Amino acid sequence: MAIIDIVYPKHCPVCLCALMPGKTLICEPCRKKLKTVQDPVCFKCGRPLRSALREYCPDCEKNPPAFISNTAWAEYGSFYIRRMLSEVKYHGNRQLLDYPCRDFASRLMPLVKRWQAEALIPVPIHKNRLRQRGYNQADEIAVRLGKHLKLPVDSTSLVRRSETSAQKTLGRAERALNLLSAFSWQSVPRKYHSVILVDDIYTTGATLNACTGVLLRSGIEKVYSVCLSIGRS
Repeated sequence: MAIIDIVYPKHCPVCLCALMPGKTLICEPCRKKLKTVQDPVCFKCGRPLRSALREYCPDCEKNPPAFISNTAWAEYGSFYIRRMLSEVKYHGNRQLLDYPCRDFASRLMPLVKRWQAEALIPVPIHKNRLRQRGYNQADEIAVRLGKHLKLPVDSTSLVRRSETSAQKTLGRAERALNLLSAFSWQSVPRKYHSVILVDDIYTTGATLNACTGVLLRSGIEKVYSVCLSIGRS
C-alpha cells in the first residue's frame, strides 16, 4: 500500500467520498447509481434512443456527422455524471476519471479491435485555456483509455488555433459557425489510417464534427469518436 494513498486517498466518482486505500476506484453501492448508456442507441452518434425501432436519432437523420460512429459511456442527464465532470473540469479532481475510464475501456475493447485504430486523439483546448486550467480534460480521458486499450495518445497533431466562445450557450448553427477554422492538423505527412477522437461530453456533436473534418482533410481515412457522456435524443 502506497503512503500517498493514505495521505491523499482516492475518492468515489459518484458520492465523492474518500475510499479505503487499495485497488477499489468506486464505492460498491455507487456502481448501481451510474446510468451508463444502454441499447438502443443511434447507430451514428451513440445517443440513447426512446424506441428500438429507430436506427438513428432525429439529428443524425437530418445532419449525419462526418465521423463513422461515436460511442459514449454514460448519460449526461445523470446528476452524478454531471457533478463528476464538473469536479474534473473546474476543480482539478482528475482522479475521479480513473474508474469511468477503466470501465469504459473494457466496453470499448471489442470495438477498438474492429476499428483497427492506431491512436487516440483528444479534442484539444486553446493554449490560453490550457494555461489557465493546467490540463485538458479530454487528454486526461484519452491517457487513461489508452493505458487500458494499449493505444498511443497523440495530443500534439490536432491543435486548436482559435479560442472560441463557450459552446454550451450556443445553438446548433451557432456552434458550427463558432468552430469554423478553429482546429488544424500539424502533422505532415499523414500519420494514421484509422483514429479515435476523444472528448468528455457529446452535446450537438459540432466539436467532434469540426475535428473530424480536419482529420479527413489531412488524409486520415477512418475517424471514430468516443465520449465519456452524452445526452438523450
